[in-house]
Amino acid sequence: MNPHQLTLTSPKRVPPLSEIFKPIRQKLNRVDRALRIWPGSSSPVVRRLAGRTISRRGKLIRPGILLLITGHLGRRDGQDIHLAAAVEGIHQASLIHDDIIDRSDFRRGEQTALQRFGPEYSLLLGDFFFIRSIASSLSIKDREIPRLLAEAARLMIEGEMEELAESYNFNLSRARYLKIIEKKTASLFQTTCRLAGRLGRAGPEETEALEEYGLNLGLAFQVTDDLLDLVGQPSRTGKPAFSDLKEGRVTLPLILALKKADFSGRKNLTALLEKIKNDQDEQLWPELLAQLRDTGAFEQTFRQAASFTARAREAAGRLRPSVYRQSLLQLADFVLWREQ
Repeated sequence: MNPHQLTLTSPKRVPPLSEIFKPIRQKLNRVDRALRIWPGSSSPVVRRLAGRTISRRGKLIRPGILLLITGHLGRRDGQDIHLAAAVEGIHQASLIHDDIIDRSDFRRGEQTALQRFGPEYSLLLGDFFFIRSIASSLSIKDREIPRLLAEAARLMIEGEMEELAESYNFNLSRARYLKIIEKKTASLFQTTCRLAGRLGRAGPEETEALEEYGLNLGLAFQVTDDLLDLVGQPSRTGKPAFSDLKEGRVTLPLILALKKADFSGRKNLTALLEKIKNDQDEQLWPELLAQLRDTGAFEQTFRQAASFTARAREAAGRLRPSVYRQSLLQLADFVLWREQ
């Protein structure tokens, strides 16, 4: 089961990222090259570890958003490349630290830094990317930009810590969950849009629209990610099924299922979750999926992601028409209907 199998109407066609990012393809390639030369002046051990990590090009969604916005606003001086690389560096740092916390051996079907280099080196490598990203942003004249990047990094780390503190808390509320993912995921999306707006000298109304777009796109991204962890295909998502629950993360499908179930159903579901927590028995996963499906939690979770996507599209729709705005609108659909 995946989001495409839920009883909702999908768009006729959602373009792939390669098509969505076509207006900025050359600039994204420059961002990729900029990231690859980051370790160049560092020590040999840093060059080796960082080089092996950034050699695997990701989706570059966050740099793509920044470049679409600066393209829309007419920024042409190349500072957007440096800033897009800094944003991606922050994201890469967070992934490395996430994998340490989760003890993940694979991401997108490839070995993580943790698996390749061990916890000590991968921890320091994540720190390197955080610091290198902030340092890279110092080359931009606007002194507010490094501060905004640092603030985004603080919120992301704070969100990760708060999520860790709620491990296996089956009484976690929807409001608390949303606040956590706003910090750990949506904050970087929103900051990316805010940074692009500053770089492109957006007006107050444009700035407001861009920040709303980033916040809601980031929330949609994380809710969809949490749904895919339960109903996605591991061959497509690039990570083992039920990774979140195995690491103690209580996500929106679980929260909604527990809320919607009657007294007996909640008691049974809680008992099953406690058994999974204690035994880590994968033979219990089908029973869990069946109980979650019976409550309608998957459909309701998808509708929540769709609501955030609609808000993101509404915000982007307030920008003047351009090929870049069209890509921002398409990206919202991609985030909702993706399978990985």
